[in-house]
Amino acid sequence: MNPTTTKTLPSLTRYEPGPLTRFGFWPSLLCRRFLAQVRVDPGAVEHIRSLAERGGIVYVMRYRSLVDYMLIAYVLMREGLPLPQFVSDVPSTLLRPLREILDILWHRLQAAQWFLKRVRHVEDRDRCQRLVRQGQPVLIFMRSRARGMGSLVSGRAGVSRARTGIDYLRDVMQGGLSNHHEVFLVPLAVLRGRGFRRKESRVATLVYSVQEAPGEIKRLLQLLWNARDTSITVGKQIALREFAQRYGAEGRERILKRLARALQIFLYREERVVWGPPLLPKHEVRQLVLHDADLSGVIRSQARDRGQPESQLWRTAERYFDEMAANFHGSYFVFLEFLFNRIWPRVFQGFEYTGLEKVTACVKQGPVVLVPCHRSHFDYLILSYLFHANYLSPPHIAAGINLSFWPLGPLFRGAGAYFIRRTFEGNDLYKAVFRSYLAFLIRQGYTQEFFIEGGRSRTGKILTPKLGMLSAIVNAFIAGARRDLYLVPVSIQYARVVEEESYKRELVGAEKEKESLLSLLKARTVLRQKRGVVYVTFADPISLHDALGARRERFRAAEQDVVIDDEKRRFTQKLGFQILRDVNAVAVAGPSPVAATVLLSSAHSAWRYQAFLEAARTFLRFLRHEGVRITSALERDAERFSETLTFLESSGLVRRVSIDDGIILVPSEKRITLDFYKNNTLHFFLLPTLLSRALLAGMRGAALKDEVSWWLDLYRWEFPLPERETVAAELGRLLEYFRADGALLAGDGDAVNPEHPLLRCAATLLDNLGEAYWITVRTAADIDGTEVTRTKLLEAARKRFDSYLQLGEVRRPEGNSSVTFGNAISRLAEVGYLTLGTNGKGREPSVQRGPRFDELRALDQRLADHLRSEK
Repeated sequence: MNPTTTKTLPSLTRYEPGPLTRFGFWPSLLCRRFLAQVRVDPGAVEHIRSLAERGGIVYVMRYRSLVDYMLIAYVLMREGLPLPQFVSDVPSTLLRPLREILDILWHRLQAAQWFLKRVRHVEDRDRCQRLVRQGQPVLIFMRSRARGMGSLVSGRAGVSRARTGIDYLRDVMQGGLSNHHEVFLVPLAVLRGRGFRRKESRVATLVYSVQEAPGEIKRLLQLLWNARDTSITVGKQIALREFAQRYGAEGRERILKRLARALQIFLYREERVVWGPPLLPKHEVRQLVLHDADLSGVIRSQARDRGQPESQLWRTAERYFDEMAANFHGSYFVFLEFLFNRIWPRVFQGFEYTGLEKVTACVKQGPVVLVPCHRSHFDYLILSYLFHANYLSPPHIAAGINLSFWPLGPLFRGAGAYFIRRTFEGNDLYKAVFRSYLAFLIRQGYTQEFFIEGGRSRTGKILTPKLGMLSAIVNAFIAGARRDLYLVPVSIQYARVVEEESYKRELVGAEKEKESLLSLLKARTVLRQKRGVVYVTFADPISLHDALGARRERFRAAEQDVVIDDEKRRFTQKLGFQILRDVNAVAVAGPSPVAATVLLSSAHSAWRYQAFLEAARTFLRFLRHEGVRITSALERDAERFSETLTFLESSGLVRRVSIDDGIILVPSEKRITLDFYKNNTLHFFLLPTLLSRALLAGMRGAALKDEVSWWLDLYRWEFPLPERETVAAELGRLLEYFRADGALLAGDGDAVNPEHPLLRCAATLLDNLGEAYWITVRTAADIDGTEVTRTKLLEAARKRFDSYLQLGEVRRPEGNSSVTFGNAISRLAEVGYLTLGTNGKGREPSVQRGPRFDELRALDQRLADHLRSEK
């Protein structure tokens, strides 16, 4: 054939069946029986409806599929949304009622439309363009399956057929830009199942496919199997005319490519949110992790220094990997979900969460690392369950090696947990394996979760950050694992924690019980009591790319530089405290914490109901002013606090001893438990408490700021403190609130109103800490020239506190806390009053006199005077 000759396609008058408006008997039965529970966000439904009122709709999907079209059509009919008048490359004949099928077949036979596919394709494109020009809704698929099981098309023809979506998109542009109304391209993604995609050949792949574009039979099986867990996601629309104007200088074809890319990226990212990156088999992950160049260098170095064969060190590295690595598998997660669904309703009354949409947006962009506070073993399950329930790929969780006990260890590992030792000190090979595994997880884009406090908080307050895991993440990111990574602080709060009794025992000196099957069986008693509502709040994600800025390249280029390493360490430390502050900032105020804060603001064990109510309302008013989110339970009970007191009474934490006078009694032995819930929101009252105490002591102006700053410095191990430069402005803002609320009297030098509940109650909220620090200082002052172990010093402090409590020299039993004594020792060592070391007989820290030891007496006197003023 002459290459200049053009082949003319025959022109046929084609029969065009009307749009699909109802299903035939069998498709209708199939949809009603299996697809009635397919989810679509109600807000998205209303959004599409509003777009249809403003212009034309073009639905866009990723892969051509009759099954997916049936699902989309059914959901659009169900929700009363505009049905597409045209669908690209998908014949709807089989979905129609029998009468329509016969009518279509007859007309096609008469019009000889059984052949000439190229002709039909041209006419389809013309019809699509014409409908878009008229403002009618259409549906186009961006891609077909170029090759696959049952495909008879291969080579260039197959690729061309796989990409017909770009032709239809060109026609949409042509039709949409030639009329006077806007055309909105609305991406749709069908997401089957929840969060698991394995790259291995199994029978289960028949229903849990790893293929991006499985065949129609497989799609139908997937849909029927996962119908209850199938959702339709509606993407952000693209206004065609606005898009074309934005890139108008680039020409039509360039705009078309931009448009196609934007749609494909959205559809890919929506699938990534649910499925996550492919889950490789554990043996493949082992190979990838152990072939890390840095790990190989460590092994060569240790073989040379220790005289050990490299093969032996490689076997050790493999054992470390097997001890550590997760082995994510859907069946394990399904079993844990089964247990969770049966245990959860028996223990807790409800579950409220906010901010998850911010995390979902980040998952589409890059790897996300969740950084929750840690107050209960239930924390390990809650976020995974929440992600699973919301069709998000569950996270890999960094868990302590203590949780790898049978039978939960294998279950947790199968559900995404990886187990790490509490310390890597002195084991460079273990450290290298861990860093390689962590870099692999980040590089692959898996969502992760770790607890920056290290262990669970026994006091209810945020603990000082343990920076090892965060430092490893920062180093892996600096090394170039990903373009960006998002750290998401998360607050998890319980109306009552399951472990409150064990926490109480540990705080007064009992040994922590090791996790085991026996302790698990003993814990069955917790299932007999309701523990209220659990609140989960996601803070704004922190972009590590933005946080590092230009420092990332400097840190990478100057690796092993002492000055740069010190700057990197300071950056990581600052980032760790920022995460803790963000966790505290999004914490909710619930009824139990507010009530506990009021009840423990007095050293006395009894409250009259009206006095309690006045103080509780005052504290609640302050929290609202600060913008703290108030739980629905607290809003409901804000007037009388009757439900709250009933809940605390049924839990054994308070007693109401007089109905007539309304007297509320706090048993002495329950104060330490109530203190846990008070500490959940104590950070909101930190500055008001210190300010109130200073105001009542008669301080004003610069002296006020100096006094508050001194106490903030002392309690550095108790709270993630505000930035030093913001303290003065915060105090000024609080003084304005005190004046507006009547705690300070206008004029006359800001005279205080000592009977105002905010001043009277807030001023004493930290006295349990003050008493614990005073006792620690007195106990430390008795150290002679010899060493004493940290444990012995803690025991001595507890005994002294008990004695002083009996004498009435301290009055708050909740101050007798091993954690608070330990924080006080750490702070005294940090400023030089004490010196911490090891005693050479193991890993038990020792305590000795520090260079400023002689100044302890002055600190003792200041603390004693402070506590005496409260009495």
